Amino acid sequence: ANHSFMPIVVESTPLANFENWSSLLSSQSL
Repeated sequence: ANHSFMPIVVESTPLANFENWSSLLSSQSL
């Protein structure tokens, strides 16, 4: 269970960071 769960966390975390970074970049551009 943990072995299958970890890759999901590893993949979803950078995605969340990327979305936050994009939102921050967009707000600064405006």
